[in-house]
Amino acid sequence: MKILTSILSFIFCSAVFAQSPSLSVQFTMDKLDALTTSSNFKIEMKICIPIKNTEKKDWFSPETSAIIFLTLTAADIDCGKYMIEGEGKEVLSGEVESPKPNSYYYSNQYFAWESILIFKITNTKSRALEPPMYVIMPIKYKSFVSSISIADVVYHSGNIVFIDNATATYPKKRLTINHSLKNETGIAVENSSYKDWVAN
Repeated sequence: MKILTSILSFIFCSAVFAQSPSLSVQFTMDKLDALTTSSNFKIEMKICIPIKNTEKKDWFSPETSAIIFLTLTAADIDCGKYMIEGEGKEVLSGEVESPKPNSYYYSNQYFAWESILIFKITNTKSRALEPPMYVIMPIKYKSFVSSISIADVVYHSGNIVFIDNATATYPKKRLTINHSLKNETGIAVENSSYKDWVAN
């Protein structure tokens, strides 16, 4: 009887998970860059949402947001706190998993449409001397399941890169964005209208 109950519970949980929206994010520094290979970058991410967002009548059909994210101010968005990879997550041994340097991974049940991902990159070898770099990516495209990959990030201390032109595809009806920042340098935080977005 206990075995049957366990099986039914597993099937129920699997069904619930399969019907839940999800967001997975992979963020990696440029492995070929000389500074990256000689540094340990701490990467954190926070999620913001526009205060005035689109009503979600249908979660499944593809749609592009009408929000012009580039024109939003800090007063127009609501942000959570920065998270390190695996924050609060315990491994089987009971120990808290340590984040890996130079990369970041996030996965959770979350409907990501019109959310704004903000990444904070800190060079831990010169933390007191160099201001962090930031990368901002709004998720303009609607999908029940979203997979975001930002790769080849070259560190530019004190700069913000705003990704507004990411190409989206929908293999198997899942939003997939693979974006390289190989040649992106961004602009200085103090010259950016997004400096209040990235504040803690």
